[in-house]
Amino acid sequence: MIFPFLSKGQSQVELIRADSLKGYQQELIMRKELIGHVLLRQGTTTLSCDQAVLNSTTNNVEAYGHVRIIQADTVTITGDSALYSGDTRQAYVSGRVKLDDHTIILTTNKLDYDLNSRMAIYHTGAKIIDKKSTLTSREGFYNTSTKNFLFKEKVRVLDKEGGNLKADSLRYNTASKEAFFICPTEIITEKDTVLTSAGFYNTQTKVSNFTGRSTAKTDEYILSADTLFYDSPTQIGVARGRVEFLSQKEKVILTGDHGRYAGKTGLTRVYGHALMRNIMEKDTLYLTADTLVSLNNKQDSIRRLFAYKNVQIYKSDLSGKCDSLGYDVRDSVIHFYQKPIIWTQDSQSQADSISLFLQNQTLKEMRLRGKSFVISKDSVEHFNQIKGRKIWVYFGQNSELEHVHVEGNGESVYHVMDEKKVTTGLNRVECSRMNLFFADNKVKKITFITKPEAKFVPPKEWKEELQFLDGFRWRLPEKISLDMIQKRVAPTPAVKKP
Repeated sequence: MIFPFLSKGQSQVELIRADSLKGYQQELIMRKELIGHVLLRQGTTTLSCDQAVLNSTTNNVEAYGHVRIIQADTVTITGDSALYSGDTRQAYVSGRVKLDDHTIILTTNKLDYDLNSRMAIYHTGAKIIDKKSTLTSREGFYNTSTKNFLFKEKVRVLDKEGGNLKADSLRYNTASKEAFFICPTEIITEKDTVLTSAGFYNTQTKVSNFTGRSTAKTDEYILSADTLFYDSPTQIGVARGRVEFLSQKEKVILTGDHGRYAGKTGLTRVYGHALMRNIMEKDTLYLTADTLVSLNNKQDSIRRLFAYKNVQIYKSDLSGKCDSLGYDVRDSVIHFYQKPIIWTQDSQSQADSISLFLQNQTLKEMRLRGKSFVISKDSVEHFNQIKGRKIWVYFGQNSELEHVHVEGNGESVYHVMDEKKVTTGLNRVECSRMNLFFADNKVKKITFITKPEAKFVPPKEWKEELQFLDGFRWRLPEKISLDMIQKRVAPTPAVKKP
């Protein structure tokens, strides 16, 4: 049976069709019981169901069985039953509810929908499915016009590629596929896991921009910062503020104000109060510079570290500084370039370039190339000195000076002491190739590979020009300490405005 429009105005719910109608009036209330293929309309909104009660006085509808509400051909809501208010344009739908706005499909048990604001609300849990992902939460607020979603309680986002997002609250736009974080959130993909508290993440492109303290984890590294931009497909991360990069395999930690990570090339760059810590079993190696670059070679699985400008290094048995440095982490080899100087126990070494070789976390060998100069201070404050084009220095178990090999233009000054530690004189030697052997920072033996020119000088004949080789400079006040490094990398305190 088809009825003519019974309109009382734009806001009145109109009966379009029903198989049968039974109307009655109780006091001032006009009710119509509609059965079979019921179709109602209000403006651009239609409501269909198996049976309904239309209250023309209150402009309300009670709908039952295969309920379907369509708003302007853009939003369709179905359910087992519904209560619809024509005056407020509010719909309360129950039982196997589904909302479809051509962007997502939302299923739940109960849904409140405001046709004026286009806001859908649920409090009993729902599942939201789009082309790329499935979202679930206990509560939700969805605007079908702006496509903005607010999820609350036990929020989960699963994408078809295996990505997983967990949070207690989340804002999400179903059109742009962007999730906005407003509380602690965990994002899990095949390659990495990200923990954050604020920012946004595109579930389609896997690009993130975190504005709260955030951490990205893989099997190889952990990257943390106050703000973090991260592109998961390219594995590119840009970090700012209290940046910390941990290489889990080598136990290398890089910290600084700013950082950039490229996962596919294994390149990490940190600058601004930059510091590296290599945590060893018995010791820790500290390294600071204006810029630190870590390179993890994918082919040979070797991590190398490069430091540029104003480099300082400290370990319990050595310290030094230079202008640039290269560190092979796996093989424990450190190369110093541009005016390097190294201090070990009571010795000082400098050259055009220096290489340190660590074994079992202890300094075992040092190679000096170009204008090499080694100074060691003995127990009675004498300076034993060695110069040469190339000098190879070998150390004992406690990093004490043990053996020095000089190759090219060799010169040495060493003091001779008797068994009672009384200085009997000094030897000044020139020999292009020679070996010196030490004990307690004293020369115990010297061998010459080529013919030497030597001169022994007793103490009463000492003159300053004989005691020191040309270029001698004892630079102990410059010796790098852990305190110096910690002060250098400490954040600059904020200046209070008057």
